[in-house]
Amino acid sequence: MKKRFSETVADAWGVPKDVIMNIPRLTISGDKEIYIENHKGVLVYTDGEIRVSTAMGVVRIRGKNLVIRRIRLEDMLISGAFAGVEYQT
Repeated sequence: MKKRFSETVADAWGVPKDVIMNIPRLTISGDKEIYIENHKGVLVYTDGEIRVSTAMGVVRIRGKNLVIRRIRLEDMLISGAFAGVEYQT
């Protein structure tokens, strides 16, 4: 598989690929908090489902009492009782 130029640069410089290639990074803390970096916006927002657009597709979060606690241009924090997290391409 051929590497993208940005992936080659990330490897050569020892920089995380998500920084150079705008790849989403999800940090999940138990079943109560998800931190998403490098998102492109919210597509669906209900208390049972949140869908977030990323450069690699859509991240779908299912659960109960889901709330976007903080949203900024490059990151967001979601809390609630999570039942599942999946990628949709």
